[in-house]
Amino acid sequence: MYTLLIVDDDPAIVSLLTCSFRKSYQIISALNGIEAITILNKQPIDLIICDQEIPDVNGMEVLSYALKVQPDAIRILLTGGYIHVDDLLKYINEVNIYKYFKKPWSQADLKLSVARALESLDLKRDLREARDLFESACKDAVVMLCLAAEGKDQDTASHLQRVQNYTEALAIAMGIGKKEAEHMGLMSMLHDIGKLAVPDEILKKPGKLTDEEWDVMREHPMAGVRILSSNPFYEVAREVSAGHHENFDGTGYPNNLCGEETPLSARIVKLADVFDALTTKRPYKEAWTMADAVDYIESFSGSMFDPTIVEKFKMLHLDGTLERIKLSA
Repeated sequence: MYTLLIVDDDPAIVSLLTCSFRKSYQIISALNGIEAITILNKQPIDLIICDQEIPDVNGMEVLSYALKVQPDAIRILLTGGYIHVDDLLKYINEVNIYKYFKKPWSQADLKLSVARALESLDLKRDLREARDLFESACKDAVVMLCLAAEGKDQDTASHLQRVQNYTEALAIAMGIGKKEAEHMGLMSMLHDIGKLAVPDEILKKPGKLTDEEWDVMREHPMAGVRILSSNPFYEVAREVSAGHHENFDGTGYPNNLCGEETPLSARIVKLADVFDALTTKRPYKEAWTMADAVDYIESFSGSMFDPTIVEKFKMLHLDGTLERIKLSA
């Protein structure tokens, strides 16, 4: 059952509205703005019917607060009569009211508006649930693809997790929002997914690759792009796959991109991947110290790596972020 919050300083109006809606909805009421805000802090609300002129805290403040703490709650305004157009525009633009009614209002019109508003709320929630399910399925697919790739290469789950976390930390340091940075981190796990298309005899060859074999190996970035198809969810993953072997000075592959021609996501993941490879023990080498790995990366600033990212990376080393990521994986 939906929960409605009725806010008006006139007990008769509160009683009238309660009687009108109580058969279909759970009703909570408040006779002033402070009481309404207290309720909003404690109780999930689906729809608010709020008077414009109420004591202590006015209708604008109550609905603004509702927008802040319960943004999904539908907001309907009651006015005592004439409302100046500037005030009405404020309610529409700043508080996103669904509708407003002048006193005395038509009960039938108000009931219809409430019913339609709640139908739109249902649709909004259904769409959000569908989107969340879709994103969850896409994230599951990332994990499954990574597990499939692990069978082809020596990269472990812990390596992919560290690259994910280094990428996210670097993205945030570069000024990218947290949600976008988290997505970039997740997509970074697919940076070598194109190796699924590389024959085992090349990928797992213990000795030095021939020139012809290197030609095949260098095809894996674009093979990854093809594997990831055109789904918008994987757009960043395609950028990373295609660009994580490009060098900042244009000497990388597969497209010899220079500087910012390579997407930021790929430039970040390139550094994260190299750093983790250097600081991780492999059958053919010991793990480098973090300090040595940072020095190595700094020595290739402007050639292999984006200098701006390198500077942010050094800051993450100094503040202990890289060490915390390494120890947590």
